[in-house]
Amino acid sequence: MPLSDQYGVYFEGFNADSAFEFYQAIRNSLPEADFPPTSQRAGGLLEIADDIDVFVFDAYGVLNVGSTPIAGATDTVAALREMGKKLYVLTNSATFPAQKNFEKFQKFGFDFAPHEIISSRLGAQQYVETLPPLRWGVMGKLDSAPQDFNVETRLLKDDPEDYDWAEAFLLLSTWEWNSKRQLLLDQAYEKQLKLMVVANPDVIAPLEAAFSTEPGFIGHRIAKRFGAEVVFHGKPFPSVFEIVMRRLGPQQPRRRIAMVGDTLHTDVLGGAAQGWSTVLVSDHGLFRGSDTAHPIAESKIVPTYIVPQI
Repeated sequence: MPLSDQYGVYFEGFNADSAFEFYQAIRNSLPEADFPPTSQRAGGLLEIADDIDVFVFDAYGVLNVGSTPIAGATDTVAALREMGKKLYVLTNSATFPAQKNFEKFQKFGFDFAPHEIISSRLGAQQYVETLPPLRWGVMGKLDSAPQDFNVETRLLKDDPEDYDWAEAFLLLSTWEWNSKRQLLLDQAYEKQLKLMVVANPDVIAPLEAAFSTEPGFIGHRIAKRFGAEVVFHGKPFPSVFEIVMRRLGPQQPRRRIAMVGDTLHTDVLGGAAQGWSTVLVSDHGLFRGSDTAHPIAESKIVPTYIVPQI
């Protein structure tokens, strides 16, 4: 259905098929990339480790599902580190500042160092720092701590004046978002077009029993419906991949970096657009319980490798 019609089903949520259809509908707004003709299947990352120097992990659907770590993931990460591989987490989770992300992975049992965890929030923050001073309305939670952006902010709740006060909007999280607030945001754009920065470009995220609807959906919907300027930071967009490359240095061959994720249009497309190898994890994220062959054929987004889990 047209993006402008998606509002009515916003809080009914997505399933794997409807999320894929939405990503296909916005494909012309995503990066372009080259892909291998076919994918190589493997049982896990240890089987392809000889070909890869750097593993860059998505979080949801790869390391954890919702608040639950995926069985065996910590063992695989530890084994790769023992082999001398460089490891990073590249997550589109923008709800919390860096310290809370670090604490979350520690709680899950992973040994990632703070500098190895890169979030889309960081990409958005670095972009906002390049702009002239603006008043920002923030979609997020009470504990999202947008003060680390070093700009004037108000958390968007139920007061229409906050939406009019804002000169730009920053989308961190849909955790406390609802239909009433979405209507207020729409009304603000009906009055005046304003810059929107989306710090989580995901359309959905896998939870234990369902999929959540994420800020990327709202950003694409606002761009389509109102023609507003919407800037996305996070996979598949380049700013977060560039942060990884700066930390690795120019000497690192790109094909020996693997982006490991559960979605074609964010993880695989984004990694391929950087010239990286890509690994699609099929059993715990967007494609859990479904076949990957049809969406790969339809989207023509072909991962280098396919594994059931890491």
